[in-house]
Amino acid sequence: MNKQKTKRNIKRLTYQLVKSGRIKTSVPRAKKVRSHVEKLITRAKKDTVANRRYVAAGLPKETVNKLFEIIGPANKDRPGGYTRILRIGNRKGDGSKRCMLEIIDNA
Repeated sequence: MNKQKTKRNIKRLTYQLVKSGRIKTSVPRAKKVRSHVEKLITRAKKDTVANRRYVAAGLPKETVNKLFEIIGPANKDRPGGYTRILRIGNRKGDGSKRCMLEIIDNA
């Protein structure tokens, strides 16, 4: 059950990152989302039917279009490292480390 919650959480955070360009979350979650988003952006650099279906399996249609029409072409010449993690301090209640995860060339 816990793995399902984690997958849903990562899927939700991935959607929000692609939609808005940046999210605030904890550092461990950001690292998981980062690896997932990097793979999707790599797929979005080359617009093929197979790549669109791969990406569409986990994201809504509006974010798939944004990935392939805006984010993918903006990162065409970049060999990797499409996101950055900026640490912003600790959460007040329990002291967990917080960060901001953002897409670098989000046109």
